[in-house]
Amino acid sequence: KQGSTAHNNKNNSGRKKKDPNWRINHWKGFETFIENHPPYNIVIDGANVGYYNQTYRLGSNAPRHVDYKQIDGLIRHLLELPSNERHHIILFMHERHFSQRLLPQWAYPIIKMWDGNEAPYDRLTVYRTPQGLNDDWYWMHASLINGGREDKPSVLAITNDEMRDHHFQMTAQGYFLRWKERHQVHFDFGEWNRELKRNDVLLEYPSIYSRRIQRVDGESKGCVVAGADAIVIPLPKKGDENRFVDGVHVADDGIPEEETYVVVQRVIS
Repeated sequence: KQGSTAHNNKNNSGRKKKDPNWRINHWKGFETFIENHPPYNIVIDGANVGYYNQTYRLGSNAPRHVDYKQIDGLIRHLLELPSNERHHIILFMHERHFSQRLLPQWAYPIIKMWDGNEAPYDRLTVYRTPQGLNDDWYWMHASLINGGREDKPSVLAITNDEMRDHHFQMTAQGYFLRWKERHQVHFDFGEWNRELKRNDVLLEYPSIYSRRIQRVDGESKGCVVAGADAIVIPLPKKGDENRFVDGVHVADDGIPEEETYVVVQRVIS
């Protein structure tokens, strides 16, 4: 149930001094853990969710800890969805977020529920990433590893992190951006829900199709002339910034928020 790590987290500093290959060994253990894990279809970047809006609320001072209630609200929202949308979730968080030095007293019951087996948390796995390794590597790997496998479900990654510092280092950036467009779920939090006693969760799921130049057959909706194949070209829209590698594209004034397309057809009269 609890994916703390494949090793003892309490002695990381000593392990680093004694074993120069501990990072490699730990990562191999994580790969084995993911391969043997029961089917899951959502991973959560816990720190990204927990720090969301914290500096805004607390002013200029950096928050001492993540908002555990905020993370729990997102988890419960997903786990309490109707049975036809049942999810198994892996929550990734750095082990420092569970240390007694940082963990507030009011958060202990939340952590206990995360690590327990009572419904709905029996469909949650908490993976504590070790000091000395970037926690982003873990949830990104868990998101990507099932790609193209028929025996594993497709995985959505819940994070507002656009991962630019990671795909800048990749040799095949285009493939990663296409994956991100189809698998990243952005989140936000709405008004306080009195019935649920937590803020509403707002999720922006990826589109069921890619916004790329595509060829469609003449019977598809949107073709000007029935029976003639067409090329469909998506036009720029607000929100396209995250689709570009440089991350600095800004939509011009007047560009619509909704999607618009140019359809090119060859018509033989």
